[in-house]
Amino acid sequence: MRKTSASLLLLALTTACGDRGNAGSAGDDASGPATATEASASGDDGPSSGTDGTADSTGGDTTGDAPPDTDLPPLPELTGVQLRIVGDAANIVFDPWEGAVDYRVYPLPADDDITVGDDGSVIVEDAIYRCAGHREGLYMLEDVVSPDEGWNDNAAGGATILARDVLGYTRAEADAVLGYVYTTAGEGRIPVYVLGDPDPGGEGGPSCGRPVFQASRPKLYTTDAALRDQRIAQHWRDDGIAFWVPASAGAGTKPVFEGNFGDGVTLRWVDGPEAQTRGAGETVFEILSAPEDGAIELYRVHVAPYCSRSHDELVAGSTRFARARSEGDQPLTAVRWSGLTASTTLVVEALDHGCPYLGNLSPQHQDPFVEEFGEEVLEYEGYQTPDDMRALSPTGELFVNGQSDDGVVPRAVARSFVTAAPELPTMDFYASFPESEDFYASFGASTGNVYAQYFEAPGYHLSSYANSNIHFGTMFGELWFAYNDIAADVNGKVRLTPSQTAQVGAEGFLHVQTEVDIISTDRRYPQIIISDRIAPVQDDLASGTTMIVQPKDMTPTQLQVQICDHRTWDVNDQCPRLPTFVDDWAPNSPLPGERTGSDNAVTIDVYLSSTRLYLLLDGQQYACTDLPATSFEDGATYAPPVGEVTVTWGDVLYHSGVDFAAGGGAIAGNTYLFHRTHLQKTTRRHFDNLGFSSGVAAPAWNEALTPCSGAGA
Repeated sequence: MRKTSASLLLLALTTACGDRGNAGSAGDDASGPATATEASASGDDGPSSGTDGTADSTGGDTTGDAPPDTDLPPLPELTGVQLRIVGDAANIVFDPWEGAVDYRVYPLPADDDITVGDDGSVIVEDAIYRCAGHREGLYMLEDVVSPDEGWNDNAAGGATILARDVLGYTRAEADAVLGYVYTTAGEGRIPVYVLGDPDPGGEGGPSCGRPVFQASRPKLYTTDAALRDQRIAQHWRDDGIAFWVPASAGAGTKPVFEGNFGDGVTLRWVDGPEAQTRGAGETVFEILSAPEDGAIELYRVHVAPYCSRSHDELVAGSTRFARARSEGDQPLTAVRWSGLTASTTLVVEALDHGCPYLGNLSPQHQDPFVEEFGEEVLEYEGYQTPDDMRALSPTGELFVNGQSDDGVVPRAVARSFVTAAPELPTMDFYASFPESEDFYASFGASTGNVYAQYFEAPGYHLSSYANSNIHFGTMFGELWFAYNDIAADVNGKVRLTPSQTAQVGAEGFLHVQTEVDIISTDRRYPQIIISDRIAPVQDDLASGTTMIVQPKDMTPTQLQVQICDHRTWDVNDQCPRLPTFVDDWAPNSPLPGERTGSDNAVTIDVYLSSTRLYLLLDGQQYACTDLPATSFEDGATYAPPVGEVTVTWGDVLYHSGVDFAAGGGAIAGNTYLFHRTHLQKTTRRHFDNLGFSSGVAAPAWNEALTPCSGAGA
């Protein structure tokens, strides 16, 4: 199993006691800049996967640990398996498996708990499966090239072209397959590196207002490692290795050609009718002419974003092709297992069918109910606990994040194993929400009403605003919220603030760590709130200064940073945004929206001083802002909160009845389908490994690659 680039930032992690909120000395932040350990069972670092972190780049021959002695039937191994430990959670990514519909992870069961049917089906007694589900998001139009055909779609990032004219040559669907490439390293093979063009116009700039995907940006494909390093130094985005190709031309190979046409449009083709039209182009690399063991199809799709240059995108395999072609909801190649208490062998499987949907997961049970909004009666399917869901399972197995409605029990088609152990950092405050502690039971009876409801516990204040139902507590070693805004029509919010405070100043940084799922729209998203106000922070924002970090807007999205300077904040009254990226080139940081899933989580690290803000995403450099900073929205200059501050983790659900809409109308089709079907009027969010420390050093940071923006007066 391989290590990704964040492994370069490893620091030793010290196991801490008191998961609910341990106390360490000020500045004792042993989590380090990456906040995560990336472990490799094989010791083979393998090639870099780039900044994406979603395993969309091929991962080579990194299949995980050697298979243990188990009664699970043998299956092919996944490739590109990467393990990243954050606190007590294992986050695992891998290459897509051709034909797989879903993925899952679970602890290796005892042989006595495994039943193998005559038809090869496998049932694991009392199993808990954490299923990947879909990367839900917006989409690309397909072969739509004019307004009359519906080209001007606010929810689309543009169009992809297979069977239309592309700059003077009419392509057919069969032309999408150029040949065959390898997905793993091997003798006689060389990697093809892929890099994203740093031209700020390559993603349309902030004024575009349309979805931007990893495939939206024009690419450089090269086998030249020195050229790759040179381009990275010139701010090209490192998307890792796309695939492997033959090291030299031979009887079974053919060249891929490349050329620029029109207004800098890069096209790629092979010998045949298109080559006769395009003429001679530059040979980029050789590919296989026919399939062979270990090789899959190399697909080409022409990507025409609304606000940037069209280009030909190259991807290995039908799964990556479907994503580049259509975007929208696609199988997420990432799974997560939280609540580790000791070294554990985890089983990671690709599935032939989606995991079955068993209910609206919640820490507490609530029967189906109705709410009235004027003359409209709103029906809700209620909230189901893990025990409720297990009772509905045809096999007694619990499928967490199942998204398939037909009740079919999936079968594994590929399998890998990884060994993971918890590594809890020492921080001033740290909470990993172990299963052994009943977080909900520590709170007393609530006060207030549904418009402002308050819960108190030793060490915590929790508030709920405009939610007719609020459920929270520990599940699977995480903190989960499940709630609904009143009548699907108001500004629902939840806030959790530890009693322990932190410090922001000129000497050292406040480091805040957060693991959270970031399925987001412009009406539902998580937040990190740093304020000089005490809990309930939401009630007193106008009296102080508050910084908010949030992945707002429809997927794919970026992280936003806002400053509320002696003013309130609400979902329909946002505070001014600060710049996070410089204007000279497009961001070379990972795209948060490419890794969003309902059960997956990303790690957001905030390092804040009075003069600078650093953001890291899954241990990788994301953005840097000099403070005070000038907002690009109102032109005013804003400073962060300083002195004693509180740290709050929150979530919002705003007028959910009209969520999942863009450009004045509801979205449809294969976009946010699971949420539109089951969570339109409710939401759930899970947090884990929450912590902060004051007075720590700045994270290791390459400012040449990720320069700081935003300096103001």
